[in-house]
Amino acid sequence: MSKQLKLRDMKNAFVAETDAEPTSNIEELSQQILQVQDDTQRKELLLEKARVKLTLTEEKVSGLKKSFEDLCDSAKGEIDAIDGMENELLATEEELQSAESERAHYEGVMHNKVLPDIKVAEAHYMELQHNREENVRKASIICTESEVEALGGCGGTVEQLTAKIERLKQNLQHESQRYAESIDDLRDVYAKKERRILKEKQTYASFREKLNACQKALDLRWSKFQRNASLLKRQLTWGFNGHLRKKGISGHIKVDYEEKVLSVEVKMPQDAPGNTVRDTRGLSGGERSFSTLCFALALHDMTEAPFRAMDEFDVFMDAVSRKISLDTLVDFAVAQGSQWIFITPHDISMVKPGDRVRKQQMVAPRS
Repeated sequence: MSKQLKLRDMKNAFVAETDAEPTSNIEELSQQILQVQDDTQRKELLLEKARVKLTLTEEKVSGLKKSFEDLCDSAKGEIDAIDGMENELLATEEELQSAESERAHYEGVMHNKVLPDIKVAEAHYMELQHNREENVRKASIICTESEVEALGGCGGTVEQLTAKIERLKQNLQHESQRYAESIDDLRDVYAKKERRILKEKQTYASFREKLNACQKALDLRWSKFQRNASLLKRQLTWGFNGHLRKKGISGHIKVDYEEKVLSVEVKMPQDAPGNTVRDTRGLSGGERSFSTLCFALALHDMTEAPFRAMDEFDVFMDAVSRKISLDTLVDFAVAQGSQWIFITPHDISMVKPGDRVRKQQMVAPRS
C-alpha cells in the first residue's frame, strides 16, 4: 500500500510538472515514464513475493494452531489420567492406614494372648520330652528298641500295648513248650538261616546279572538276525530281477519268515500296465522255466557249494529263451568259480568251449 501511495504521488507530481512546464522535452518525459514503469514492475514483484510469504506464514500459523490444539487435547487426557492416579493413590493410602491399624491390633493380640499360650505349651512339651527320654531309658534296661521294632513296634494305646504283651507272653510260653531248645539255640539257628538266605540272594543276584547279559546278547543277535534276513530278502529280489532283466522281464519275491511262505511275482513286458502274474502257473512253459531258472540262480548266488548240477532245465524253453538261459548259466558258473554240471537233451552247439568250459555229448541210445 505504501508503494501504491508513493506511485500515486509520483503520478500527481508528474501531472503537476507537466501542467507547469508545458514546453518540457518529450524525450525526458519518455525516460521518466520508462523509469517509473520499471520501478512499478519491481515493486509489483516485491509485492508478489510478500504475498507468497504471507500465504506461507498463514499456513504455518494454521499448522501451529492445530499442533497447539492437539497438545491441549493430549495435556487434557494426561491431566485426567493424573487425577485418576491421585484418586487411586488416596484410596491406596487409606487402605494402607487400615492395614496398619489391623496389623497393630493383631500384634497386640499375638503379644497378649497367643505368645503366653505358646510359651506354656513349649514348657509342657519340654516336660513331656524329658519324661519320654526317662521312660525310654528305663524301658531299654528291660528290652532294647531294636527288639521291640523286630516284634512289630509299640504303636497304640496303653490297653492295646498291654493286650499285645499278653499275647507275646502266651506265644513265648507256647513256643517254649513246643521246642526244647533255648532262646540262644533258636537265635543261632536263625542266624544260620539268615546267612544262608543272604548267600542265596547273592547267588540269585549273580544269576540275574548273567541272565540280563544273556538277554541283552540275545536281543542284539536277534536284531542283527532280523537285519540280515531283511537284507537277504532284498538281495534275493535284486538277483532275481537282475537275471529276469536279460529277457526284459521284471519280478519280485516276497518272503514271510513268520508264516514260512515264499511267493514269486513276475510281470511280462507284453502285459498291460499294472498286470502282474502272481503265480508261475499262470505263465507259459518257457516263461515258467526261465523264471524258475532265475530264481535258482539268485539262490545259488547267496549260497556256497563246491559242486552244483542242473538237469534238463531248458526242456520247455524255446530257442531264444534257451540261448539266453545257457549264456546266463555259463557266465554265472564262470564268475562263481565253482564246478557246475549241466545236463540237457537239446543242442548245445551255441555254447563255446573255453579254459573252464567243457562239453561232452553222449551217444544216442539205440532204438
